[in-house]
Amino acid sequence: MLPRVLVLEVKRLLDEGGMSRRAIAAQTGVSRGSVNAIANGERGLHGAEPDELGGDGPARDLVASRCEECGGMVYMPCVLCEARRYRPIASHTARRAA
Repeated sequence: MLPRVLVLEVKRLLDEGGMSRRAIAAQTGVSRGSVNAIANGERGLHGAEPDELGGDGPARDLVASRCEECGGMVYMPCVLCEARRYRPIASHTARRAA
């Protein structure tokens, strides 16, 4: 969801009329489709408030730690170690099928 401040900025630039919709999209980082929807009135002037964007989600709680197996600083579980464990199994089944 776009921040409300950004939606209002797009609307302000559209109302000024000095820029094309494509230029507004490039300047603000909003998709051209969203700019067109705001311009045509298909999208309301609503959006996420800053506290909603701050992230109380799961990604905020992640802490990097050292993997005991490979020694890399990763967010557990270590995907590299999982891939290394998977590779021999996958290549073995590929040889068997051939």
